Amino acid sequence: MILNPENTAPLVGIFADDLTGALDAAAPFAARGFRTLVSPTYDLPLDAASVDVVSVNLGTRHMTPGDIADRVSDAVLALKSLGIQIFLNKIDSTLRGNPGVELASAMQIVAVDQSILCSAYPQNGRVIKDGTLLVDGAPVMETDVGQDPLSPLSSSIVEEILGVSLRRAGLSETVSISSSWSDSDLTDRKPAIVISDATSEADIRMLANRLMDTTETALVAGSAGIAVALAEAMSPEGKTTAFVSDPSESKILVVTGSQRSIVRRQISILGDNVDLAQAEVPVAELMDGISSASINRLASIVDDWSVTVLELGTVDVENYDRLELQAMASEIVGKLGQLVREIADRSQIDTFVVIGGDTAAGVLNACGVGSILIQGELQPGTVVGRPLDGSIANSLLVTRAGGFGNENSLTELVLLLQPALKSDVDV
Repeated sequence: MILNPENTAPLVGIFADDLTGALDAAAPFAARGFRTLVSPTYDLPLDAASVDVVSVNLGTRHMTPGDIADRVSDAVLALKSLGIQIFLNKIDSTLRGNPGVELASAMQIVAVDQSILCSAYPQNGRVIKDGTLLVDGAPVMETDVGQDPLSPLSSSIVEEILGVSLRRAGLSETVSISSSWSDSDLTDRKPAIVISDATSEADIRMLANRLMDTTETALVAGSAGIAVALAEAMSPEGKTTAFVSDPSESKILVVTGSQRSIVRRQISILGDNVDLAQAEVPVAELMDGISSASINRLASIVDDWSVTVLELGTVDVENYDRLELQAMASEIVGKLGQLVREIADRSQIDTFVVIGGDTAAGVLNACGVGSILIQGELQPGTVVGRPLDGSIANSLLVTRAGGFGNENSLTELVLLLQPALKSDVDV
């Protein structure tokens, strides 16, 4: 594929199954100098036709598979109208959600005979070897990620995971599934999803180069790993732009609804190393409605501290089935987002660090954000940008998935944002 430098149309269109996916797939392009916009919804962001990379959030991670096709069609049609050359369906690196469903639906709109699916992200321990998805060397079903109560997996075999997802969506008869680039035994004339192994960054780069070499519109589903490789392939001489902190942006609010134990550990270590205020919001109180007095108290805490952590309390998942949990989770993140909006309206917050894709979607929806100009990545899977509209326009926004990073990474992130906090910190 020859990228015309005089082409004014966007080069890459990303449609992701959740907001952190839309953001972290866009960040590598922004870091290499491509002007990049992200929409927190499946609508195009403002001025989408004037940038290089456009990314939209389908919000389909926890949707019923049969309800996804129409949303994908609307989003991909809008991206196609921009003259996109490469379509990237950003999916979860551990194949939670509805892998294959968005891709199969998009194939009908983009009109391609073959698409590639490779969720591997070797930099973060996610690889596909002989068709099996491994997380840090273990089959995904043997990890806590594979037992996610909202998106439990049925297998560690990629083809089986896709098959289940496609059957639930009623799409299994519309596409074939092939397990490697070299398969030649597809005897029907149905469009094919090709599953690609990848156990190293070199494998991902090879896949990206194959996509770049095609003379037709390319369609691929993958994690942020393929986004990194594509950005490198599109700008082989380009260098990533380092983030430069602004000492004037001293008020940091960390918001998390994640229930992952690693996130709680990250917060604990942050508190051991940086003076901060920590407020836990009980789920019951959030659902009943936070009083105005409590909101004012939280706003005062934010005003008094350089770093404040607002953490959702533990969600009791034992007494609910998956559909009940999904409905409750949607309501929880909506109310948590509204709480953040109320606090932000009362306080001067310079930087928002939001952990978890659903939490970020709740915050941005509550704050009326429709377009984010991405600046790049601060850490793998940690994206920095600025909302162009809404009540937090021009604030610094940092987002990351709930499961990313080691126990020290949140501390390292906060110190990147505010080096003045370092003092005696040793991580």
